[in-house]
Amino acid sequence: MSYPLRHLHEILHAISSLPPSQTAPSLLIICNKFDLLKTSASSGSASNLAVNRVKTILERELEKRRVAQVGGVGVEKLGAEDERTELGGLECGDGNAPFKFDDWEGGEVTFLGSAVRPNAPSEKSTDEDGLASLQDWIEEHM
Repeated sequence: MSYPLRHLHEILHAISSLPPSQTAPSLLIICNKFDLLKTSASSGSASNLAVNRVKTILERELEKRRVAQVGGVGVEKLGAEDERTELGGLECGDGNAPFKFDDWEGGEVTFLGSAVRPNAPSEKSTDEDGLASLQDWIEEHM
């Protein structure tokens, strides 16, 4: 399992472990470089395509991690020192449902597509500024 995914799992676990008296923080996952994706008319905007791809991949990998940990010892933990054995944070619904960010009860998770263009956008480009959605999100949560 890759380190970033393990860290995301630990973040989700920490958020879901907060006491009910504390407000859960919002979690933002940025899908960077959407401007490099080739899109067709049927796939929608590059930003939506990037968000859908990243969300699907993360859900699939987190579900694999959840299933592996529910089933017993995680292979990646064999022989590891100072590893926590906390398994929570990936429960949805009754705990048996596959992990989906939309069903996760730990708090708000937002996915945004972003891109930074080194040059001014061309006249043919219909995408807005690649950081506009991030700037809007920051303004809403400040």
